[in-house]
Amino acid sequence: MPNLILNNKTAQRRRLDKISAYELGRPRSRMGNPNTGIGEVIVQPQYDIYFAAQSAALTLLTLFTQAQGSVYNYMGVTAFAKGPGHTSLVQNGMLDSSYTFVIRALSIYCAPLQGSGAGYVYLNPEDLTNFLSSYVDLKINHKDYFEGIAGWLPGGGGPIISGGGTTTAPLVALTSTNGLPQSRNMYPIPGGIMINPQENFSFTINPTLNAGGAPSMVASKTTATGIPASGLSAWVRWDGTLIRVA
Repeated sequence: MPNLILNNKTAQRRRLDKISAYELGRPRSRMGNPNTGIGEVIVQPQYDIYFAAQSAALTLLTLFTQAQGSVYNYMGVTAFAKGPGHTSLVQNGMLDSSYTFVIRALSIYCAPLQGSGAGYVYLNPEDLTNFLSSYVDLKINHKDYFEGIAGWLPGGGGPIISGGGTTTAPLVALTSTNGLPQSRNMYPIPGGIMINPQENFSFTINPTLNAGGAPSMVASKTTATGIPASGLSAWVRWDGTLIRVA
């Protein structure tokens, strides 16, 4: 009889839904998540978009609040699902669980509206100037870490053509950018800005605060500069280091 009782107790201790005091805290215990918890550091930017179509009024938009798969349907742009080419986020307003990010530099890359088609490869200078004159604000957990205008943040990459023309047609080939297309051409953050796991962060672009009210995108297909109205694509990029669990 004593042996039978002992065997029953042993069987109870071996149930998979319980952890014995012997297994608790043992580094070689195989019960539980096999994740080692060791962090690895990689160079990986965080980014999101601000897109506007021809003739649309520029409006306030808070970036880093809509993850991949969310529908972008603002400022006259035909609705589309955001993918990895539009934002780095896979959950709204924060990093992946247990991930940490250190912002090392800021940049905004501007181009014509993505997918505008043939003949619309140049960003209209009027649209670029109006956008870059707009107020921007970087927040982490509702605290401001950068305030100013978009024009203070260079592009950090992209095409540039200084000029080109023809004597037989009025169209002049130009590309409007906000800085030389060099990867190091960014707004540096001395010491970096830390985004810890589960912290909310955002980047607000607010053209409604411009003098005279919110500007509108150029509507005409041809303008005095010879550059067609081709809408706006702006990628806000935070360059830095991502610490993720291995």
